Amino acid sequence: MENSICEITLGDESLINEFFDCMSGESKALFNRRDYNRRGVLKFLAKGDATRKYWIIKKDGKMAGYVFFLDWNTSIPELGVAVRDDLQGKGLGRKLLEFAISQAKEQGKGGIQLTTHVANLRAQTLYENMGFICKGLCKNGTELFYLLSFR
Repeated sequence: MENSICEITLGDESLINEFFDCMSGESKALFNRRDYNRRGVLKFLAKGDATRKYWIIKKDGKMAGYVFFLDWNTSIPELGVAVRDDLQGKGLGRKLLEFAISQAKEQGKGGIQLTTHVANLRAQTLYENMGFICKGLCKNGTELFYLLSFR
């Protein structure tokens, strides 16, 4: 079903590759440096990893965005989210975040952590509107650390 969020599965590789292939230079710089996120999701599909969770949202037969957790086996997993460039600003990021927050709460997590590039102002605004608190600059000097606590 279009615009519904579903777990990523084997067979989604072409959707994933097309999603990353159409990223603008800015999106690659902010979210997919050195193709790290594409490689991570494809590796997950090939080998599985109980410490990770991935969900995608589709629109018009294409991957419109996705949300994922790293370190799912911890009490405060790390979240990542990305929306297709041409669909940003249409509420899909918020929808994906709301879904991820509900998944973490349902599983008894203590909260969610994430980092975002200091230049990614749109993401920072979204995270803060969703209740995440900026805790400061990461040691790398280029990313901000955010935390959403459930307790």
